[in-house]
Amino acid sequence: MPFAVIDFETTGLVPERTDRVVEVGIVLADDNWQIEDEWTTLVNPRRDLGPVHIHGINAGDLLDAPEFADIGDHILHLLSGRTVVAHNASFDMRFLHAELLRANYAVLDRPAAVCSMKWAGRTIGAAKLAHCCEAFDIPLADAHAALCDARATAQLMPHLMAMCGNTSDWFDDLQRCATYGWPTALRPVSHVAPVLRGQAVCDPHEWLRAVLQAAWIPGNPEGEAAYLLTLENALLDRSISRSEGRQLLGAAESAGLRPETVDRLHRQYLREVAVEALDDGVVTESERRDLDLVAAVLGFVSHDVEQALQWAAAQTGEPQRNTAFTLRPGDRVVFTGDMARSREQWIATIVAAGLTTGGVAKSTRLVVAADADSLSRKAVKAREYGIPVVSEAAFERIYEGYLRSL
Repeated sequence: MPFAVIDFETTGLVPERTDRVVEVGIVLADDNWQIEDEWTTLVNPRRDLGPVHIHGINAGDLLDAPEFADIGDHILHLLSGRTVVAHNASFDMRFLHAELLRANYAVLDRPAAVCSMKWAGRTIGAAKLAHCCEAFDIPLADAHAALCDARATAQLMPHLMAMCGNTSDWFDDLQRCATYGWPTALRPVSHVAPVLRGQAVCDPHEWLRAVLQAAWIPGNPEGEAAYLLTLENALLDRSISRSEGRQLLGAAESAGLRPETVDRLHRQYLREVAVEALDDGVVTESERRDLDLVAAVLGFVSHDVEQALQWAAAQTGEPQRNTAFTLRPGDRVVFTGDMARSREQWIATIVAAGLTTGGVAKSTRLVVAADADSLSRKAVKAREYGIPVVSEAAFERIYEGYLRSL
């Protein structure tokens, strides 16, 4: 019987609780271990991504990724009629079982798979995939990428078969896994376009072009104010994440803003930042860097910054809208995801300084996420409420400003 090697990257270790699959890689091979095909995709878990430092997947890459329920039928199509193999099969099959159950497949027992880690431990003593690959000079260029790990396992299996393929235990293991009854598909198998790592090109002006290329009916002052508020929230960390870019596109569309109106609002925002920089009559190096960052994000150049500063200098005595974001004692700050400092450390720190924390409510002032595109429920809820979501590094700067203001 032919084989299918499968590997998952996940948000954590416990699928029976809240951990989910974030990437799947499958390699198909014939009964002589000649590779026939392979397939991989990122998977949107609808939650935070857990240990990003291990799997290396960013939330921005997952915004367009399918959910597991979207690819379940395709995965079953690839696995059915084959002996499934996984390195640390217990781990991968627990996740596969949990994801199939969540997607409403009729699967009673945990799927069966030959565990290459178990057989490697019995034959060569090594258990970790990297150590097994070293033992047999198998390339493992991108460990903890699902397809790379599946490929390496597929290359490892012929070596293990050569060493123990004649034993009764091996034969029994193969038979047990080959006869597992996979659930039937819920619908006709259809093609779902895979989403790969890095496929979401890091284009800082992708959102800007989308807004400026669109054309809607003329807006109104209320719509312009709503767009500016969305822009201010997005630019707290002086960058626009993919999620924030989509929010801005939605705000422009809802407000019916024409491209020339959006350009005017962006220049207005840059001028307001310039007014803040000139508040004491001097633009420091730090303030100039801040202006340059804002300009770059909005697609402007140094000449536009100079014009904004000239405009600001001419507004002496004129009341201006203050766009600076500041925290006040009693403000609620919520943390989500695995950050450099633990959530407990941050909470103890800010509470001691007079801030509060808890769940996300409409009164929440700020959400701090490990990834600005975080898919955690807290981050998603914050965006629905129009609450800014910033990175840990951005919050550190905001928090330092708060301490100075006390």
